[in-house]
Amino acid sequence: MRSLRAAIVLLARSPVGVGRAGPPQLSRTVPWFPIVGAGIGALVGLAYLAIAQVLPATVSAAVAVSFGVAVTGAFHIDGLADCADAFAGGATVERRLEILKDSTLGTYGTSALALVLLVEIAALAALDPTTGLKSLVSAYAIGRGASVCVMAFSRKTVREGLGADYITELNGLRCAVGVFAAIFLVIALNGTQAAVLLVFALPPTVLMWAWSHRSIGGVVGDSLGAITQLSQTSVLLGAVTLNSGVCACSW
Repeated sequence: MRSLRAAIVLLARSPVGVGRAGPPQLSRTVPWFPIVGAGIGALVGLAYLAIAQVLPATVSAAVAVSFGVAVTGAFHIDGLADCADAFAGGATVERRLEILKDSTLGTYGTSALALVLLVEIAALAALDPTTGLKSLVSAYAIGRGASVCVMAFSRKTVREGLGADYITELNGLRCAVGVFAAIFLVIALNGTQAAVLLVFALPPTVLMWAWSHRSIGGVVGDSLGAITQLSQTSVLLGAVTLNSGVCACSW
């Protein structure tokens, strides 16, 4: 189970050790990403459920989303901010790659970070605590599952960086098992409505993948983080759509 522990350490900034044998190959941790994501979503959802008992929905959602950022070490939202700065602000491939390596946030990155957090807070506040818990588990699982799918099907990466390390010798079968396990979990929580949540994750995944290829010729770790974050936020919007009566589908 070293791969699972390593995935928890990477995605949740957890003090859980990886054992005396040391960390496994990064590609072996990838299939666990959706499962670990579901666990993180459960923690954030339970926080929202507990806080909502004593504070208004908007405040509870803000605290819960902040807790999620802290638990993940802003891992994925940082990737989104970096991509926004690089892809929107860089004029050449070389310049975009240079911006990606720069830890300084620019206008595009700051705006993307703030807007996504505001959307997540607003979406979560629109859900009752129990639905919010289920939706967060689903969103975190699907978000990480989206990045795993991109890794499994994308063989064109920038030569150096975390994204390339992930994809090196990536086992497609293991990835499929991890993704399908997350999908089954989402279906168990949401029934047939799970299909709508999965559909909501598709546009940001495809668009971010295409933007990354157009901007730098492939995917990098920041691209994967952006895909995870945008898919996660989009799934929460899907949950709001389902629970606000906007969706005319009959379930």
